[in-house]
Amino acid sequence: MEAILNSVEYTYNTNEMKVVINNCIQQIEDYITINNYKVVGDIKYIDKQNSDQISKNQMKKIQKYCFWISKKPTLRRINSFLSLLYRTYKIEKVRVNISDKEVAIQKARKDWKKSLAETEKLLAEYKNEKGNFYKDLVK
Repeated sequence: MEAILNSVEYTYNTNEMKVVINNCIQQIEDYITINNYKVVGDIKYIDKQNSDQISKNQMKKIQKYCFWISKKPTLRRINSFLSLLYRTYKIEKVRVNISDKEVAIQKARKDWKKSLAETEKLLAEYKNEKGNFYKDLVK
């Protein structure tokens, strides 16, 4: 499969499809290692006996995903592609999740937002209680 600018060049040969899928899996593995993502399951593509029985439409879908993953890999595209492989070839379910560091950062931000809301609530209570108390004392 050769990409010509922004279009996919389709192949309907099952042996070529296996090569395309394995190349895409290799790109996904490189992307995962660069970003320190976690993989749930085994990401290696397994050749099955029934790979000759997939339709041309399924082949086109797979090649579209491979094309867009090669252009710009994202977690959503990668997980969609792996889900498509699971549904098409009946292989093991695989999912790519964000790194532990990103989970910790997101949790810290959520906690910070919660404490910020609490702070704003306490400030509003303080201002309500204080009111014009000090202005009334001066008069």
